[in-house]
Amino acid sequence: MNNNIYCIGELLIDMVCIDNKGLKDGEKFEKKAGGAPANVAACISKLGGNSYFLGQVGNDFFGKFLIELLKDLNINTEMAVEKGSTTIALVGIDANGERNFDFLRGSDGEYSFDNIDLSKMTSSDIIHFGSATGFLEGELKNTYFKLLEYSKDNNIYVSFDPNYRDALITSDKLDSFIEDSIKFISSSDFTKLSDEELFLITKEKDITIGVNKLHELGVRVVAITLGAKGTYLSVNGRNEIIPSIEVKQIDSTGAGDALVGAVLKKLADNKDKKNVGFEEWKDIISFANKVGAITCTNYGAIASMPTLNEIQSYLNVL
Repeated sequence: MNNNIYCIGELLIDMVCIDNKGLKDGEKFEKKAGGAPANVAACISKLGGNSYFLGQVGNDFFGKFLIELLKDLNINTEMAVEKGSTTIALVGIDANGERNFDFLRGSDGEYSFDNIDLSKMTSSDIIHFGSATGFLEGELKNTYFKLLEYSKDNNIYVSFDPNYRDALITSDKLDSFIEDSIKFISSSDFTKLSDEELFLITKEKDITIGVNKLHELGVRVVAITLGAKGTYLSVNGRNEIIPSIEVKQIDSTGAGDALVGAVLKKLADNKDKKNVGFEEWKDIISFANKVGAITCTNYGAIASMPTLNEIQSYLNVL
């Protein structure tokens, strides 16, 4: 079985600083495709799954480049829109491969619910909400909430990643971001957060206490990414840290998206997604950790995401 996975949000240009000096002092930049939901869709497709991208790019050279790239990756773009200007993210990378961001916002926030063909979606599919710009005021936010309600009403599996970016969610927007994140966590079947996002949303420094607060909201499965330490997995309160593999990190952009994509690809093949047991979840996260780690070994999120053959080849030389 190979069900569809719909990823809604932004598809943008990452202008990546590649001289390890960060945005302020960097001089060398490379153009890469990015945007968290598009990254997830790309990972799914590279692993052999069926993914759709739902979102808006500009009717410009960057937009055409991005849509063509998704098509080349066999990502379905029939619900994507080309209008306005393409959003650009400036990505600075320090000597340790860690990132900082700035954004030149384009038309991604104008994506309308009317562009979604709901007749294609069934209860065996998955919808992933993982947009860094999804909770900024605009039409995309309205579309986000409408599609969430549709998902709940039609028993469609919901995945959520808040993808907090402080360059976008300024202090005056933070309370609204947390409130919206809680609404989505309450309605999701699977939620992935970083440890920073967990603290931001729950105000708890202890991971177990914070995750239990999320379970109280209603989400069954929570994954907290811990960088090189692996991923904290909790299924209905049963928890364990699933280790990752050691890699030489060059660029961590898209690692969390790759993890989510790998998780959703594995789930898509399961007839009973909402009741996967703890031991199977451990296997899923172990695989997803490897995909996320390998994504860190080169520049650019989509370009660095591995295929199944590339994963096997990489593991064979460890």
